[in-house]
Amino acid sequence: MIANLLNVLIGLWLAYSVIFAMPAGEVSNIALAVSGIAVIALATWARHTDARGWYSATNLVMGGIVLLGALVRWAVEVTALVSFWAILLLGIAIAIIALWAVLYRPEPARPAPSS
Repeated sequence: MIANLLNVLIGLWLAYSVIFAMPAGEVSNIALAVSGIAVIALATWARHTDARGWYSATNLVMGGIVLLGALVRWAVEVTALVSFWAILLLGIAIAIIALWAVLYRPEPARPAPSS
């Protein structure tokens, strides 16, 4: 649960930082790479406590995409508009999936009544 809460904060930070960057979308590649690595590490840690496995698997993939995006931005110049939308949507998605994992706790199965 702690890992997912930290992933929520990282996702919100990604969205916040890309919106308020000057110009919009210009977040440092180092910050993106560190965020991607942190999301991957926290999603791996969260796999042990998630009620369903797809929450952490989805955040693993999205953390990998953030890391890959940072590497692509180092190699090739990407326009600020493309960076803005990619980082904003990934940050929001990471936060939503992680928060969903925190809040969703299914009720334990009740035994069938005996007759």
